[in-house]
Amino acid sequence: MIPAELEAILKEAQGITADSREVREGYVFFAIRGTRFDGHEFVQEALKRGALAVVVERDVEAVQRVIKVENTRKTLAESAHLFYGRPSESLKVVGVTGTNGKTTTTYILESILKKSGSHAGLMGTIQYRLGDKVFGSGRTTPDPITWHRTLREMVGSGATHVVAEVSSHALDQYRVWGTEFEAVIFTNLTQDHLDYHRDMEDYFRAKARLFFDYKYRFAVVNTDDPYGKRLARDLGDRALTYGREGETLRIEDFKTGFDGSELRVSFKGKSFRFHSNLIGDFQAYNLSAALCYTLEVGIDPNAIQEALKDVHVPGRFEVHRSDRGFIAVVDYAHTPDAMDNVLRTMRRLTKNRVICVFGAGGNRDRGKRPLMGKSAEKWSDVVIITSDNPRDEEPERIIEDILKGVEDKGKVKVIPDRREAIAEALNIAKEGDIVAILGKGHEDYQEIKGVKYPFSDSEVLKKFL
Repeated sequence: MIPAELEAILKEAQGITADSREVREGYVFFAIRGTRFDGHEFVQEALKRGALAVVVERDVEAVQRVIKVENTRKTLAESAHLFYGRPSESLKVVGVTGTNGKTTTTYILESILKKSGSHAGLMGTIQYRLGDKVFGSGRTTPDPITWHRTLREMVGSGATHVVAEVSSHALDQYRVWGTEFEAVIFTNLTQDHLDYHRDMEDYFRAKARLFFDYKYRFAVVNTDDPYGKRLARDLGDRALTYGREGETLRIEDFKTGFDGSELRVSFKGKSFRFHSNLIGDFQAYNLSAALCYTLEVGIDPNAIQEALKDVHVPGRFEVHRSDRGFIAVVDYAHTPDAMDNVLRTMRRLTKNRVICVFGAGGNRDRGKRPLMGKSAEKWSDVVIITSDNPRDEEPERIIEDILKGVEDKGKVKVIPDRREAIAEALNIAKEGDIVAILGKGHEDYQEIKGVKYPFSDSEVLKKFL
């Protein structure tokens, strides 16, 4: 609960912000401790700019217009929820969390909800949108002010539902605090973000907050995943479970190829068969997560089937065909597990070789780099290691880390320039090969030394093809 004094001030406030540079007359400023800056150092600046009040969690020099709370991050999110008129209470919000599959699952859900007649908004890694109206893009889950403001804008634009990706960082930093969900979905948990979280247990606890700290009607959990199984056990009757071992929705059979996928499931004892344009063995779980929710809320299976015929997710198993008889696939896979999933499918579908082009992001979890190298070696015939988003690191150092996981260096080529690496993969590709270009997916930039340069794997690929 936020202090009554702050709640009263919010009713007359002209705006709220955690950036002192944005403060205007009548704004409320929240001092947030970040990794680089501490907002408490900018309290005086906010007051000079006309802040109606400043919210802090430790003592500061100013004594007037100061409200002290235990956790300013949490208070900021709850204040944003109030300031923007409790928007989630006017929507059916579905939150999707997990390491892999969040984006595709939200796109499937959006497609089904729209086909069933609902006006569904989408918030995630690629963009925040409602139909053709785009509200923004950037983080998988935005800061709390942007989150609650966007929900309010979607309510104002007629949304009935919002399907959103909820990251572990967002949960740890209370970015969606105050939100009331209709349902929350857990896809899986595999190694990622250990540059931020202390270990896998800390990572899991951050994800679990969505299921234990927030209001929602029901949870949907993948119990084929060991962390999902543990989560479902702790949730008890609050969880609907899916997977090959799922009790609510059980995957009975799944087939996939370059012409799409066919999924047969049983849901609460009833059997259903669905066809989708989505490709890949891992799609069985993305589809099942969405099916478990939509069947539970009573959406007509015929509407679901119509929606699944054409689900387009930018940069997720995006297929490009060459007139030389090979196929190139662009995918966002940037964790060891995601690479395993994508490359395993390619290995099964290829008529000849798998050629894998990938790198790893700089200033991120170094521990996953050799595991990514190991995955690429396991499933590929040719591995081309290149640059991803090196950020502040040298690409060569990142590549050295990846190579530590590769035993057979004979199948590896190192080409740090990503454009040249893609060109080489396409140059050596033969009829029946699959070229996998992994790691960046939908991204249209490459981040080097703090600068984002225009770069799209798909556009580069199209140019060479």
